[in-house]
Amino acid sequence: MPFSTFCTNKGCGQIQEPYLDPQDNKVYCSACDKEITNITPFVKTQMKSMKQFKQKQPKPFAVKCAKCGREERPKLVADDVVCGACGKSLDNLSPIFKNMLKDKLKSVDKEV
Repeated sequence: MPFSTFCTNKGCGQIQEPYLDPQDNKVYCSACDKEITNITPFVKTQMKSMKQFKQKQPKPFAVKCAKCGREERPKLVADDVVCGACGKSLDNLSPIFKNMLKDKLKSVDKEV
């Protein structure tokens, strides 16, 4: 059973199952995504052992950039598919996949 607590942030105050960010070792509210400050080191250790981390949200059409290493949704710049994070061309993709991305990104941009 996961650890539950009240959010201490003004305006939220909900009882929820917070998540631990393993990179900065801080606990965040799963409702408002703000840091919860009154969590003891013991509770953080328990959350680590229960693997109570934030679930990674899948991004549509996300690809991993060979240059910066981040997995982001690419952008279409001057009919070229570039990384959404660093803006460099995604040369590691096959031409067929690039054409599919161009079509999908054009249609998604028209909807927005």
